[in-house]
Amino acid sequence: MKIYSEEYQKKLQTAKKIDRYYKKEAQKNGLSSLDRVKAYLPDKYIFRSMRRGFVFAHLDIEPIIECIVRNKPFTVVSGLNPSSPLHLGHKALFDVLVDLQKLGADVQIPLTNDESYVDGKAETIEVSKKIALEQILPDIRAFGFVPEKTNIYVITETPIIYRFAMSISRLVTYDMVMAVFGKESLVNVGQIFYRGVVQLAQILLPQLPEYGGSKPTLIPVGIDKHPYILLARDVAKKLGMIPPSELVVKFQPSLLDPEQKMSGSKPNTAIYLSDAEEVIRKKISRAYTGGVSSLEDHRLYGAIPEICSVFALLLNHHPDDAFVEKVRAEYESGRLTTSELKKITADFIVSLIGDQQKKRSNA
Repeated sequence: MKIYSEEYQKKLQTAKKIDRYYKKEAQKNGLSSLDRVKAYLPDKYIFRSMRRGFVFAHLDIEPIIECIVRNKPFTVVSGLNPSSPLHLGHKALFDVLVDLQKLGADVQIPLTNDESYVDGKAETIEVSKKIALEQILPDIRAFGFVPEKTNIYVITETPIIYRFAMSISRLVTYDMVMAVFGKESLVNVGQIFYRGVVQLAQILLPQLPEYGGSKPTLIPVGIDKHPYILLARDVAKKLGMIPPSELVVKFQPSLLDPEQKMSGSKPNTAIYLSDAEEVIRKKISRAYTGGVSSLEDHRLYGAIPEICSVFALLLNHHPDDAFVEKVRAEYESGRLTTSELKKITADFIVSLIGDQQKKRSNA
């Protein structure tokens, strides 16, 4: 029996804490594991993020699975608040959308510039619109979506959203909105209207007659957004629509703390799609890892990939399963050092971001 160092034991406890968090939140919110889905679904339908555990739980995904297997129409909706440059956390989620589109989904991506404004992240509506169109839209187009099956729109330039939001506003009470979003996130009436009904209108928009009527809809979200989906499902039932299904994703870890998520408002925690090579390498060199500081102890105990912000970059973004598993095994055993892992990861991320920037310039 190994007697681990104090540093290793502390990191091991962090790994257990993160694992408990996701399991506890899924159980508390009545979400189902994807293990059963992966056990019975043919391999060709299990996309990368599902195989590797980035997508880890669901609510009522069975109608979506039926659509995929039977080649029936369904829509995926994922909004984006265009308040900061896109980073790899955003790309991890958009990769899920791209893979779902390959399985037959139409994709709708509302750019919620009105949210940016009411939350005070943009000085004016016009500024938020400009950011959405000039900074965010080109990056999204470079992710590889099929244009004919993709609808990317700026909320304030899409009047049907506000008409639909107004029509469902009487179905949502003030108490319902407060219960779901909390008083601390509702400090002005714009936030109440946006979160209470505009956000629901985005989710349910694909089921309007103008978009083909009722159809299964899938919403990929972080675990913290689950209450929003419950509210949308409740309103959908009142409207005679199909309640949207939910696919739950883990956070792309902060570069500095595996218990926090990569955040566009905290530059040192994130790798932006606009970062230069030297910036990327510097950020990865300073990132939190799953290894211990002593090389001797690292060789003896190995590392803990589950809490390594550097390994998470490979896990969520490298296309080669076999390569990622080889790196995991060697790092976990201690054969691969932390500095070697950082070098491998930095080389890959520099190449990935470079390709993204080239595609953006040609989009």
